[in-house]
Amino acid sequence: MRKLALLAILVATSLPSLAGPVTVHFVSFSNTGQWQDGYPYYVYVQGSGLMPVMCDDYVHGGTTDYVWLANETNLGSKDLSQTRFGDLNGALTLYDEAGWLLLQTGVQPIGQWKNMNTATWNIFDPSSPCDSSCAFWLAAAQDEANKGFPGINFNLVGILTPTDKNDPNPDDPQEFMYLEGGVGPTAITKGGSTLGPGAPEPGTLVLLLTGVTILWRRLEMS
Repeated sequence: MRKLALLAILVATSLPSLAGPVTVHFVSFSNTGQWQDGYPYYVYVQGSGLMPVMCDDYVHGGTTDYVWLANETNLGSKDLSQTRFGDLNGALTLYDEAGWLLLQTGVQPIGQWKNMNTATWNIFDPSSPCDSSCAFWLAAAQDEANKGFPGINFNLVGILTPTDKNDPNPDDPQEFMYLEGGVGPTAITKGGSTLGPGAPEPGTLVLLLTGVTILWRRLEMS
């Protein structure tokens, strides 16, 4: 019994910690494979598995299979010190507008998601392209801001920011926003398999199971 308790402790302590930066693995753009189509992009996040995310950073790009370290911010905390645009004038309102748009993807048809992501880009970079559909959502977000976002829970919105948030290289990783708790588009196809939010990255799962096996054998020998 003591061995089982010790194994449980060892397994728990071997799991990825979210206290510091997390590893982000960029899996794909939207199911169409076009970055211009915006939300949802898909990333593996250490400790969270596969996640659909919205890009809020029009300047930075990055490519699929790119891996980097990122800080996680909960928008409800109002602490934007680790975010890419936290130093902008009125940054909290800008992030709240973007967060509101992301939350609306849960109740709006998929045909609007591209326009909503384009509006999100324009919130932080007014020089980014914005057609009439984008302008509609941009105005809607600004109108909600003027009302004070009634009934909106921004604790449901997370932000993934590269640890080098001020990196000027446009080819380096962008910032992403996501819905907490795996809410959002449920699956993509990768390598013939269907993967959904929360699905562990295969390599990570193998390493974890291998580690557990080694720990168990050591306990049996002790």
